[in-house]
Amino acid sequence: MARFVYVQTRGSEAPERCFTVFFMASVARAMDDDADIIFTQTGLSIFARDFADNVLALDGSRKTLADFMRNAHEQGVTFYGCRLSLPLVNIEPSAVSWPITWIGAADFHSLLLEADRAVYLS
Repeated sequence: MARFVYVQTRGSEAPERCFTVFFMASVARAMDDDADIIFTQTGLSIFARDFADNVLALDGSRKTLADFMRNAHEQGVTFYGCRLSLPLVNIEPSAVSWPITWIGAADFHSLLLEADRAVYLS
């Protein structure tokens, strides 16, 4: 079993780029690998109230970004948010309704060191 850490750096400014990280992490879990996602830079903006509920996948499935997020979480993917990026997206941690663990730079670094593979998505 491998441990994957995905780093999502894009958010509401490029909604079409926000689905892949959840899809990839869900696939890793389906293959019995561990998967975590770190949201940093503007990647945190997808956690703004109602954003994920209103962004549809481009595949015509009528699934929302929230559906992809929920699926990943239900499969055991852990979400981490970089506290240092919060000022970039003007979101307070208490306003985020998704299960997310807030981390700092040292935690971020440790997660990457502990991973078998780190994948950056932007």
